[in-house]
Order: sequence, then structure tokens, then C-alpha cells
Amino acid sequence: MKKNLMKEKLQKGGIATGVIIQDPAVQVVEVLGLLGFDWLFIDCEHSLMSLEDVGRLVIAAEVRGITPLVRVPQNLPEVILRYLDAGAMGIVIPGVETVEDARRAVIGAKYSPEGVRGLAGVRGADFGLSGPLGDYVKIANREILVLADVESREGVENIEGILGIEGIDGIAIGSNDLSQSLGVPGQTNHPLVVEAIDRILAAGKKKGKPICGAVRGGETPRQYIEKGYQMLVTSVYGLIIMAGKQFLGNARG
Repeated sequence: MKKNLMKEKLQKGGIATGVIIQDPAVQVVEVLGLLGFDWLFIDCEHSLMSLEDVGRLVIAAEVRGITPLVRVPQNLPEVILRYLDAGAMGIVIPGVETVEDARRAVIGAKYSPEGVRGLAGVRGADFGLSGPLGDYVKIANREILVLADVESREGVENIEGILGIEGIDGIAIGSNDLSQSLGVPGQTNHPLVVEAIDRILAAGKKKGKPICGAVRGGETPRQYIEKGYQMLVTSVYGLIIMAGKQFLGNARG
């Protein structure tokens, strides 16, 4: 198993830049890696991608040096296991609201004694060809990155407890769903949403764990960095839309 370069960068205090992808576009993943993005956010919650699709994206990411993480559709050990077995270097767990949710995520992602992940000589374990599986277990438990996606009022209320779970490496903020939970759907800049996000950022700083934010159109990564985010992500669609608008605006004068 390769070293998780994204996790290493975060541990050293660096900023990790990522892109959300919802289509099995292998060449796009290669381009993102060649451009220098740190990580790939493979979204299996809001997409139609199959496990086989994810496997191809993971291989492309490895070839081009970009760390592949998967947002799994459900916080269940049997679901988490399949994406990690395919070679994902980490998972994003949607809808984490409680300490119990966070603990379940870690247990599903880690091998014994830290969790209950089933062990097999599959692709994630280099088919058992890189050394004894007992050694792989220790490496995987160290390298796999686990992010809790906090996207509700309850999740915000329990944020310090969630961050306090050993094995939770950081928080991804689902601001769209958070706005819905707070009664202002789609208004991600509403004072209620901003207050909730600031509470998450403060908890992350207190616990020494990184927070991930999604940079949207009209915003800049620098804005997020100055607020204290250590992980930044944008949509591949957003990148296309931004570049397309700039191109057409320039072409049409």
C-alpha cells in the first residue's frame, strides 16, 4: 500500500486541494493529477457510478499521483470495505450527526484491533504480494484517511464529540444540506449557516483536525484558507463552467 500523501501533507500543516468527480472519466482524473491537485473526491453518494467505475478512477489517480478518497453512499462496514478494498486511500462518510456515527465510520474503515474491516488479499492490499497481510493491516490503519461529512444541525451541535473520536481525521462540511437542516435551503451564506460553519472551524482548530470546505463560483481558495480551512475542494463541473464562461466571454468580447 502506498503512502497517503494527502494525509502526510495535512499532518505537516499544508493545504490539500481536491476536486469532486461524479463521472467515471479516467482521463479527467489523470489531468487533475498532472495539474497538481492533491486529492480526488470520488462522489458515490450523488452519482450513478458503480464500484467498477470507482476502481478505474482509483487506478488513474494512483498513476498520476493524486490521492483518491471516496464519499461512500452509506455508513456501513460492508459498504466502506468494498471501496477501500478497491484501493481508495480514504473515505468521506455522509450524514455524520453523532459520536456513534463517527465511531461506526472508524470501525468500518479500520482493521482489528481498531475496527472490524474484513481482511483479504485484494487490490487494496496489493493482492497480498507486497508482504504479509499482518504488515498490511498496520500500514492500512495508519494511512487510511477518514473524514466525517457534517451537514446537519445535529452534527454541528455534536461537532466536538465527533472530532474527539480517535480515527476521525477531519471534517468535510456539507453546506448545502446544512442550509436545509437550518431552514434556509440553498442559502449557504445565510447568517445561520455561517454561524454553524464558524462553530465547526473553531472546533477543528481546538481539536487540531483539518476542516474541508467546497469553493463555489465567485469564491476563491484564498478566502477559505484565511478562514482556517486546511482542505479545499471544488467540483469538476465548476472548473469547466468557470473556464467555459471565461473563454466565451473573451471570445464574444
